[in-house]
Amino acid sequence: MKSVKSLTAIACAIALFASLSIASAENCCEKAKKEGKACEMKCCVKAAKDGKVCEKCNPKKESK
Repeated sequence: MKSVKSLTAIACAIALFASLSIASAENCCEKAKKEGKACEMKCCVKAAKDGKVCEKCNPKKESK
Protein backbone atom coordinates (compact mmCIF):
# COMPACT_ATOMS: atom_id res chain seq x y z
CA MET A 1 0.00 0.00 0.00
CA LYS A 2 2.86 2.34 0.82
CA SER A 3 4.42 1.83 -2.62
CA VAL A 4 1.12 2.65 -4.35
CA LYS A 5 0.95 5.98 -2.53
CA SER A 6 4.56 6.72 -3.45
CA LEU A 7 3.99 5.90 -7.11
CA THR A 8 0.87 8.07 -7.14
CA ALA A 9 2.76 10.99 -5.63
CA ILE A 10 5.58 10.62 -8.16
CA ALA A 11 3.12 10.44 -11.06
CA CYS A 12 1.36 13.60 -9.85
CA ALA A 13 4.68 15.44 -9.53
CA ILE A 14 5.69 14.44 -13.06
CA ALA A 15 2.32 15.56 -14.43
CA LEU A 16 2.65 18.90 -12.64
CA PHE A 17 6.13 19.59 -14.04
CA ALA A 18 5.03 18.53 -17.53
CA SER A 19 2.05 20.89 -17.47
CA LEU A 20 4.25 23.78 -16.32
CA SER A 21 6.72 23.24 -19.15
CA ILE A 22 3.91 23.16 -21.72
CA ALA A 23 2.33 26.31 -20.29
CA SER A 24 5.60 28.22 -20.56
CA ALA A 25 6.15 27.43 -24.24
CA GLU A 26 7.56 30.44 -26.07
CA ASN A 27 6.99 31.59 -29.58
CA CYS A 28 9.80 32.42 -32.01
CA CYS A 29 9.75 36.14 -31.20
CA GLU A 30 10.09 35.57 -27.44
CA LYS A 31 13.01 33.18 -27.98
CA ALA A 32 14.79 35.69 -30.21
CA LYS A 33 14.17 38.49 -27.72
CA LYS A 34 15.76 36.44 -24.92
CA GLU A 35 18.85 36.01 -27.11
CA GLY A 36 18.94 39.76 -27.73
CA LYS A 37 18.08 39.41 -31.41
CA ALA A 38 15.18 40.23 -33.67
CA CYS A 39 13.07 37.35 -34.98
CA GLU A 40 14.23 36.35 -38.46
CA MET A 41 11.15 34.47 -39.68
CA LYS A 42 9.78 35.85 -42.97
CA CYS A 43 6.34 36.59 -41.54
CA CYS A 44 7.79 38.40 -38.53
CA VAL A 45 10.24 40.45 -40.62
CA LYS A 46 7.42 41.53 -42.95
CA ALA A 47 5.20 42.51 -40.02
CA ALA A 48 8.05 44.44 -38.38
CA LYS A 49 8.59 46.46 -41.57
CA ASP A 50 4.93 47.47 -41.41
CA GLY A 51 5.29 48.36 -37.72
CA LYS A 52 3.11 45.47 -36.62
CA VAL A 53 3.44 42.14 -34.84
CA CYS A 54 3.03 38.88 -36.75
CA GLU A 55 -0.47 37.50 -36.10
CA LYS A 56 0.62 33.98 -37.04
CA CYS A 57 3.35 33.74 -34.40
CA ASN A 58 1.70 36.03 -31.83
CA PRO A 59 -2.02 35.19 -31.86
CA LYS A 60 -4.30 37.53 -29.96
CA LYS A 61 -5.24 36.19 -26.57
CA GLU A 62 -8.96 35.96 -25.98
CA SER A 63 -10.29 38.14 -23.21
CA LYS A 64 -12.44 36.41 -20.61
